[in-house]
Amino acid sequence: MNKEPDFFSNITPVNGGLIIIALGTLLLIGAIRRWKWIFDMTGQRDKGFNFLLLLYDLFGDKGLRVGMIITSIIFILGGIGMMVFM
Repeated sequence: MNKEPDFFSNITPVNGGLIIIALGTLLLIGAIRRWKWIFDMTGQRDKGFNFLLLLYDLFGDKGLRVGMIITSIIFILGGIGMMVFM
């Protein structure tokens, strides 16, 4: 019996890298423009280490923005690495 391919089996590393780069770019623009849904820190906060929450506690809103910018740059670099090395 042949198994039907699903949607995710057709994604190449190049397309996956482009999706990750697009998400990183969206986060970067949101962090620079201070979009509320980027910085909404709702939910439980006592579940281990949280990098962004630590920056928020130490430096306030500016620390949270810097953390989101760093995270989005890591997403973008990861997407580029996925496209190049896979």
